[in-house]
Amino acid sequence: MKPIRYLLPAIAGAMLGLSAGQAAAQDAEFGCKILLCVASQNPSWQGVPYCVPPVMKLLAIRKVHPGYWPACPQAGTGKPGREEYEDCPAGSTPVNISAGTGGGDNGRERSIPGCAKPVQVACSSLIDRDEPGYYTRARRVADQLCSTTTTFPRAKRKDPYYFDIRNKETGKISRHYFNLRH
Repeated sequence: MKPIRYLLPAIAGAMLGLSAGQAAAQDAEFGCKILLCVASQNPSWQGVPYCVPPVMKLLAIRKVHPGYWPACPQAGTGKPGREEYEDCPAGSTPVNISAGTGGGDNGRERSIPGCAKPVQVACSSLIDRDEPGYYTRARRVADQLCSTTTTFPRAKRKDPYYFDIRNKETGKISRHYFNLRH
């Protein structure tokens, strides 16, 4: 068996109250096995032969019971969180961007997650359109510069699920992202 690197010893030790060297994923209950496997980063759970059967079992259960997630009381975790989209880049803030109406939306306006960033541009270069990525709200700052806001769609996360795991010794919480695709 290829060992689960990086997080396995710390998580297993925290969950089972053992030192990092004594903990092993094979000893954990189903929910804790799942937690240990999905927390594996390099390789991810798909690359750890021991992890594939329990995660495939979880995926089969979730097909019938979509909200199901096994508990791992020793780790103090419940269901994982989910963040579908990446964070906005520094200097920008999350917004919803109007995407107009779709043919199947019965004329209702849709919105998509995006980011907004204030920018300064030459006033003559402003384009007055109400589409993502174009300058939409401009005001004159000086003779040659205008302040405006540009918007752009947010990227989807490759690994949208996460667990926040507290280190019992330091009290620090670290977020570990993962996916359930096989």
